[in-house]
Amino acid sequence: MMVDVLAQERKNVSKAAAAPSVKRVCMRDHIRDVLVARILDGTFAPGTQLKELSLAREFNVSQAPIREALRELEGSGLVTSERYRGTRVRGADSKEMRESYELRATLEVRAVELAIPCKPEVLAALEECLRLMKAAVKSSDVETYIVEALRLHRHLIVASGNRAFVSVWDSLHWDVRGRIAVERLARTGGGFIAIVELHEALLEKLRAQDVPASMALVRQIFTRVSDVFI
Repeated sequence: MMVDVLAQERKNVSKAAAAPSVKRVCMRDHIRDVLVARILDGTFAPGTQLKELSLAREFNVSQAPIREALRELEGSGLVTSERYRGTRVRGADSKEMRESYELRATLEVRAVELAIPCKPEVLAALEECLRLMKAAVKSSDVETYIVEALRLHRHLIVASGNRAFVSVWDSLHWDVRGRIAVERLARTGGGFIAIVELHEALLEKLRAQDVPASMALVRQIFTRVSDVFI
């Protein structure tokens, strides 16, 4: 009985400790998304200084989630940080974005080659992501589209079994880069539909264990995305 009580107490303590951490992560993501939107729409022009204390007051948070959000933006190249000079907006660098998608294409083409034949649970996960992507396009739900597209592609990276691939993929801050690409795709009209169709074709080739066709489709997907940065 005492063991059960102690175990429950430990669970309660763990939940209480985890709650602030989860809340902070959610707030960091929200702040990051707002800052990305302001940079992309020109509210924060290149050269604008982003002051942690001012942003913390605006969002009514401590400086910790602000610092974490700015670190993500720095990792994606949208801002630069210099000692004694603070953080300044750099803006979306099309050349760097194109190069990052070329690197991602190289990683994912090889990942698909290693992942085939895909396990049934991997194919099921990809199918679910694709279903939600299609629904998001129909309802113009950009956030869901980004989340599910990233989930789909990360499933492919993980399925390769190459831990270095996963580490490199995660380090490139696709949450931020993906929003920049989506903003550019939205201007082309119909861009999302074409990309979803390419993903449908990819899933079909993955099921058929057609390695060359799957690799070619991954390359085609990222060529289509990187073309928006020309």
